[in-house]
Amino acid sequence: MKRSLLLTPKEFDAKKHKEIIRQLRPHMDFKEFEELCCPIAIDILQNYEGFEKVEKGPQFTGTPFDFFGFKDGEPYIVELKCSLKYFHTPSETQKRRMQELLNKIIGLRIALLQVKVVKAQYRILYNDEMDDLFEGAEAPLEPIEKWIRERIKTSSSIHKARVII
Repeated sequence: MKRSLLLTPKEFDAKKHKEIIRQLRPHMDFKEFEELCCPIAIDILQNYEGFEKVEKGPQFTGTPFDFFGFKDGEPYIVELKCSLKYFHTPSETQKRRMQELLNKIIGLRIALLQVKVVKAQYRILYNDEMDDLFEGAEAPLEPIEKWIRERIKTSSSIHKARVII
């Protein structure tokens, strides 16, 4: 198992965020959930991880990070993955877009902040620890394509679809 996946979770003081945590529900809209968790994330970044000047990222469609800030004078993009009980990781598209930004902006650093709000735990992966997320090829489309083609072929005789397979 990769080292970054074995990082020991750290704790944060959830008492000061009890009103926020009380509002969180397991099946609420993810964007609303994450928006409510922003003050928790900023608290962790500034008071536990030593970030300065943390601000929310731009609200452009497709922005692959949630916060921008500085730590030890270095600029960071920080992706937040917040959940009631689990540590989540970014999607393939998000990882690819973060990697593109890192390749385009010299000196830019990256962090992934994963938070389990009910357990008052977090872990944060920085730069090299994030390499594990970027390693390897993107998830292959061939098995998915094959699966779709099989279904089209099977149903085309029923529906007389005009699909080239």
